[in-house]
Amino acid sequence: MLARRAAEAHDLSPTQLRVLVRLHAGPPPPARTSALARELDVTDPTVSDALQALRRKGLVERERDPDDRRHYRLHLTADGRRTARAVSRWTAPVEAATSRIDRPDGEQLLAALLDVLERMHSEHLISVTRACTTCHHFEPAVRRARPAVHRCTFFDHRLGPSDIRVDCPEHVTHEEFARRAATGGR
Repeated sequence: MLARRAAEAHDLSPTQLRVLVRLHAGPPPPARTSALARELDVTDPTVSDALQALRRKGLVERERDPDDRRHYRLHLTADGRRTARAVSRWTAPVEAATSRIDRPDGEQLLAALLDVLERMHSEHLISVTRACTTCHHFEPAVRRARPAVHRCTFFDHRLGPSDIRVDCPEHVTHEEFARRAATGGR
């Protein structure tokens, strides 16, 4: 509901809003149609339609990828950056409401929600999560340890309950890590 309201206030569809916000947030994924479709869990034609509309509105431009001339790189125009900044805070009312939860209850809620996301991801009900708990670099705490202290091997850093990320730009799924290892990192 909040995403739809924010999108409508800026003459966007919810998918166009999600594309703008993703491009505004930056990599990963590479700013390409197929990568955005995977990231947003929609089809390539859905993203293509959204990008065409965003280009007509003067919010997104594309240019040939100098590293691979078969592909295009996408980037926001100045108007696109302004609009993306405005709509990227569509979650602010939820953040304000949850900010009043005390720390122990908030950490418990976060742990439960991350557990649900991890289970949904492992059951292929959602294809993309960038939460620590679905990342190859995540080492879970020993279950009996209290408080639970996890570890991020990417940063070589301890992760307490409040340190767990739900949208990590360094996130690598176990499947992606295995694929990269099998192809020599490509």
